[in-house]
Amino acid sequence: MILMTAALSAFTLTAILGLMIALNLFRGKPSDPSASIVHGISALLGSVFAIGAALLGDTRIYVNIAMAVVIILLGVMAALKRRKTGVVPKALLSIHILLALVCYLILAATVLVGYDASAALGI
Repeated sequence: MILMTAALSAFTLTAILGLMIALNLFRGKPSDPSASIVHGISALLGSVFAIGAALLGDTRIYVNIAMAVVIILLGVMAALKRRKTGVVPKALLSIHILLALVCYLILAATVLVGYDASAALGI
């Protein structure tokens, strides 16, 4: 449970930074590059904690790990697109944000309430 709580803590920081970045991007303002770097690092750290929990036998985290792979790929695509063209497509950013929000809420429910998303989804 410690690794799950650590994952939630790391993803909370990721979510706060992501919100700051997204608000700037949707307003057409540049975001601080260091915020993007810390956002990515904290997401990676949260993923490591989640994988560690799964390796220790916590099957409730499997759904989050699967979703995190897609979210991370979308985030990398957005970063590459932004680096290449200077603009992130809002549809790509919106999908990244919505999936991340759902993943975060599932993780928070799992950690704080003990909800088993795997059982609810029949996995």
